[in-house]
Amino acid sequence: MENSLNFSDEIKETTGLITSAGSWGSNEFLVFMVIFGFVAFVIIFWLLSKNANANSQKIIEVTTKTNEAFNNNADATRALIETLKIDRVESRQKLNDIHEDVKEIKFNVKRKNKNFGEHIKESEYEDGIY
Repeated sequence: MENSLNFSDEIKETTGLITSAGSWGSNEFLVFMVIFGFVAFVIIFWLLSKNANANSQKIIEVTTKTNEAFNNNADATRALIETLKIDRVESRQKLNDIHEDVKEIKFNVKRKNKNFGEHIKESEYEDGIY
């Protein structure tokens, strides 16, 4: 266990470094603050790195779910467009049927030698609208 890290020896060496700061022409408190600042700097960046990894995973999850939502929205839009196309064709067919019925009615009225407008007025008088 010669190579193992012994914290008590490290603390003694650091204490010796701080007390010898006076011989360098520096303040012991200043050396202590520099060492403490370096340790705090390392701890803060370690915590930020750990937090950044967690945030990256959350962003990946959100992106995946957003892509799924976009894909589902696109599928729903395609289905809606297809339904609208079918409804448009059916509506167009119904309008054509109604148009054919109106043509047939006009033809029958003209065949009886009456003007279509007169036929409508006549039917309104018969129904008692006027």
